[in-house]
Amino acid sequence: MAFSQVDICNLALSRAGGHSISQITSLGEASAEARQCAVKFPHVLRSALRSYPWQFAVRETALALLGTGAEVALGGALKDNISYQTLFYYQYPEDCLQILAVNPAQAAKGGCSAASYPYFVERIQDGTKVIVTPCAKAVLTCCAYADDPGIWDSLFADAFAWQLAAELCLSLGGDYSAVRALQNMAAAAFDRAKSQDCRESAGLVRFSSYMEARR
Repeated sequence: MAFSQVDICNLALSRAGGHSISQITSLGEASAEARQCAVKFPHVLRSALRSYPWQFAVRETALALLGTGAEVALGGALKDNISYQTLFYYQYPEDCLQILAVNPAQAAKGGCSAASYPYFVERIQDGTKVIVTPCAKAVLTCCAYADDPGIWDSLFADAFAWQLAAELCLSLGGDYSAVRALQNMAAAAFDRAKSQDCRESAGLVRFSSYMEARR
């Protein structure tokens, strides 16, 4: 049976305070527990999804081209290996939490068959967040925001509930020792979830060496 957001919140609430904290029937109800869940659920989820390329959250999307920029020198250290390529500016998707690869439209999903094109992320003069790359007709592979627990892996759901419980605990009257204990439970649960997610992967997404050098 698939979990709902309310199911996950109630599991977290039960871990955060046991019988001293009430269960909820809706995130919109007028209880302290529901208000805290509504505030903390998306915040904790974004952090958890960004921390690792969870298979259930990996998406491919064709990027929207905003324009092109000046040609730049790309290539090896030797002058003969340098080529000049036009840079393409693409809209950064709103639901993207972690870029995994940027490849041409014909590339295989996940970038498993070809290394990611070089890219970087910046904001242009009007404040728009963009992905800049020499890749034409780019397709983005990313870890996207996925707030439907029905598609989550069960081990991720368990780990997320522990992490949410840690965030809720202090707000609902718990002490720091209880928060630390919940955080430790969450860390161990996320390790198990990542290990299982990795074992079920058919191939590894190849990250851009250019971006790795910028970190």
